Amino acid sequence: MESGTLPAVPAPQRQPQIMRRTQLVLLAIAMAMLAVSLRLCAAQTTPPSLDNNSDVSNKQPTPRSNSAAGASSGEDAAAENELLAAANKSRELAGAPPLRMEEGLREAARAHARCMVENDRLEHQLSGEPSLMQRIALVSSPDGGLKIDRAGENIAYASDAAVANDALMRSPPHRVNLLDRRFNVAGIAAIWSKGRLYVVQDFAHEVPSYSAQQSGKLVSRAIGEIRQQAGLSELVQLTRPDLDAAACSLSRESRPNAHLLDTAYDNRNANRKTITYTQSRPEVLPQAALSMLRDPGVRQFAVGACYARNAAYPTGIYWVAILLY
Repeated sequence: MESGTLPAVPAPQRQPQIMRRTQLVLLAIAMAMLAVSLRLCAAQTTPPSLDNNSDVSNKQPTPRSNSAAGASSGEDAAAENELLAAANKSRELAGAPPLRMEEGLREAARAHARCMVENDRLEHQLSGEPSLMQRIALVSSPDGGLKIDRAGENIAYASDAAVANDALMRSPPHRVNLLDRRFNVAGIAAIWSKGRLYVVQDFAHEVPSYSAQQSGKLVSRAIGEIRQQAGLSELVQLTRPDLDAAACSLSRESRPNAHLLDTAYDNRNANRKTITYTQSRPEVLPQAALSMLRDPGVRQFAVGACYARNAAYPTGIYWVAILLY
């Protein structure tokens, strides 16, 4: 086993001692990972924590990187930046786009790291603590801020940032999160406690932020492209009062419900067809709607949209309603 981070040892006879120290440092790492999306949640069981008999469990770390030098307790912004730089270096080598540190996401990661420190436990969700997506939702406002459709988390503690990064990269499931091309933002926390550097890496895929008007234009453009590809006439777009608000009202349910919209909004037109859906990209129309949009008998349409949260989508999603006449 090799380690380029330990101090050089000039005396060859001390090599076995260095090997033992290296093994102890690597054994002094506990990790867990979590990956969630708006439709999928999976977690890996947290491995056993650090053996209390280890010689690094009750000592301050030997400085091995910038983050470890002089560390005692509290948040370590230098270690956070070091971990982000290391992740982006690995992503560059793997051909993945770099991650951008997102301050709201970093605050969510720090909140969880503080919770782990207070409880002296390595868990993705401690008793009484919100889930990952709910923690992220707490740092982003409902009508703006961070909008995501996917998130993942790595947690670990180690003797310093470099050791934590090396161990996470050597672990296949944690490496998947670090190199996932779908993630484009990260929030990284690093907090010292009792000689351990607690690390939380929250990853997410940030989606574009659109107003209701912008969302409606994107949906209208997508409808026009579908009609054009089908060789059909262009539909006339109508303006329907409060249709954006009606689309928002769908978020009171766990899923978009066309029947409820029909009942609550402009139910006097029996020939109207209604399409409702949720999407992180409002211009991506559902497959089930394509046949309705390709109907030669359809002449007009109206669009309502909004970005809203509920229990099923704690960080929010675009709710869209299309009326066809």
